[in-house]
Order: sequence, then structure tokens, then C-alpha cells
Amino acid sequence: MRTSLMCILLAALASPDALHRATVQELPKCGSARVHYTPFDDSYSGRIQINSPTSSDTQLSISEKVLSPQQTRWLTQALPDTMKPGPWTTRVYVGAGDSAPDVELRFVDESNGDANVRWLNEKLIFGEVWWGRIYATDFIFDVEQRKFSYREMAHFGELMEPCR
Repeated sequence: MRTSLMCILLAALASPDALHRATVQELPKCGSARVHYTPFDDSYSGRIQINSPTSSDTQLSISEKVLSPQQTRWLTQALPDTMKPGPWTTRVYVGAGDSAPDVELRFVDESNGDANVRWLNEKLIFGEVWWGRIYATDFIFDVEQRKFSYREMAHFGELMEPCR
């Protein structure tokens, strides 16, 4: 280890440009950075919950309803009060017509109310829940079957690193 470190230091002293070139070559090209997807991390299972809403749940302060493409269903979000200390939980309610919601998705201890959801069609919702600055879960939720069709972890770290 000491020998390697000594060689690097001697090379830097002999040619500062050589050290700079070696460092720059290790950086990825700016256009090649990408998001890396990995299988869903089961340790997050308890933080993404599917519930049947109770009457007290529907009394929360919620955003306006977002209709599905053919307007047969709706979803709305109840965002956490980030003025209070965390952990924060975002709730997404899904219903049909003028009825009360029949499904609640809870994202427990997510990052600053950062859960984004949108309709794909009349029964599928795409969502992205941020657990931190560079780590999220992407999912597709089937409203009719009340289950996730797709869940993966998304790592955005490479987009934050310096590049050449």
C-alpha cells in the first residue's frame, strides 16, 4: 500500500499533468451518466403500504383529485406537514366516481413529501417515491388487483458525480 502511494506521489511531483490525466480518465463521460435500477429492496416493504382507508383518513387535508385518462377513477394525495419533525408519510387515495376512496397507498418516512404518482391508464398508476437525494423506488400499482405489478430501486448517484 505504501509503495503504491509513494509511486503516485512521485509521479505527481515529476509530472502534475500525468496525475490530472489519470484522474480525468477515471471520470465517466458526461453524456454516459445514467440511472441504475436494481431489484426492489425488501427492507423498504414496510415503508410502502397498501391499506383500506378508514373514515378518519378521508378527513385529512388532501390535494385536488387527479382523474384517470377516461375519468372513471381518481387519485389524490395527502402530503405530510414538513414543518413538523419527520418522519413524514405521504398518502395516496384512489377511488371511482363520487364514492369514498377504496385504496390507500402509504409511503412512510419518505423524503420531504416526495412521492410522485400519475395515471398510466384506467387501472394502473406509476409512482416514484424518494427515500433520499439519490435513492428512490419506482413502481406500477394495479388498482383493481390492489398489488404492485412492478417495483425497482432507482439509484441516481451517477448523475450527481463529476464527469469529463
